Amino acid sequence: MKASKEIKSATQVTVKVEVPVESVKRKLEDLYRRVGREIQLPGFRRGHIPRAVLEARFGKDFLYEDAKSELIEEHLPQALRELGLRTVGTPQIKSLSFSEESDFVFEADVETLPEVTVRDYTEIPVEPVEVPPVTEADIDEVVERLRYEHATLVPKEGANALVVEEGDVVEVLLPGEERPREWQVSQGDPSEALLGHRVGQRVTLALSEEQKIPVQIESVKRLEKPSDEELAQRVGQENFQALRAKIRQDLEEARARRRDRELKLRLLDKLVERTPIELPTRFLEDLVAQELEQRQQRGLPELSADDVKQLKTVLEQRVRRQLVLEALKKQEHLALSEQEFAKLLEAEAQKRQLPPIKFRALLEREGQLERYRSELEEERVLQFLFERAVIKSSVDPSARSE
Repeated sequence: MKASKEIKSATQVTVKVEVPVESVKRKLEDLYRRVGREIQLPGFRRGHIPRAVLEARFGKDFLYEDAKSELIEEHLPQALRELGLRTVGTPQIKSLSFSEESDFVFEADVETLPEVTVRDYTEIPVEPVEVPPVTEADIDEVVERLRYEHATLVPKEGANALVVEEGDVVEVLLPGEERPREWQVSQGDPSEALLGHRVGQRVTLALSEEQKIPVQIESVKRLEKPSDEELAQRVGQENFQALRAKIRQDLEEARARRRDRELKLRLLDKLVERTPIELPTRFLEDLVAQELEQRQQRGLPELSADDVKQLKTVLEQRVRRQLVLEALKKQEHLALSEQEFAKLLEAEAQKRQLPPIKFRALLEREGQLERYRSELEEERVLQFLFERAVIKSSVDPSARSE
């Protein structure tokens, strides 16, 4: 096989591939054997139909299109690798010649992502990101969520023990099901129809305008939330005051991480602005089409023309960010070595209280190992930018902390 390329632009390349006549003949012979095993003709056993008979019946060129498709599928990826092209999107194929007596020649117009060079990436000025301080109300909200998570279900007592009230957890039996389902009753959702009804009664719930189901109330329970000190003990804190202090610390650390992440993305976007990148048009159109198809599959509403335009802008910025990150990683040799990656995996495994080998095996089994590595390298590049940036003003000195 011979392969050559003609560069049309920074993102457009025409690849010319010449497949030797010997490969063409082998492919046709293989196709005739396969077809001969599938076709039945009077007077011939399946799999024993001579090629001459097939050609006389269907024409000499009836397998040419199949042969071309398979030869392209086999040889184009090899040609792209040999030419060092990183293509995106679907190649546009043009067959230049095909016969059993000569080489098969075809061209493929392909789109490629451009080679990006990043400059002026130190001392980038950036505005500070302000995050609101943690308030007592913020802590109260977390406490209440924890209280709910650690609540226990207990039978209702008193005069209304069998009556559904707001906040109760009701067991309802749906038609055709043997085991009841639990449903916490609240205003504003379908369970609201259960309010005021008693155990044993049947109620119709409107899940939507079209879907209405009759259910039978099997039991009514209430959530018993732990007291302050009980809650502290259940989450491993010495007392309620210590729990609130731990919540404050966690919230402050989370907001600091969010602030630093936003700062890093601002730096990245400033670097993207000053880095010229020509993106392939068809590639961007394919990205938008894929996103719209996924929305449709998830049953999401159709986007307006303005929303589609905004979606294209978001996807384009995402690609530009990725290209700049990859370029900077390459220029500054920030890719993780195997030893560095192993240490980071071990540290994360310890946080999750897992053996490092098991954690790595879990990532590999879920097909997430390389993605996890990419995320670590992305954060490494962002930290590189962050450490060399100029924060215009900052009320919090820790904004430059790692």
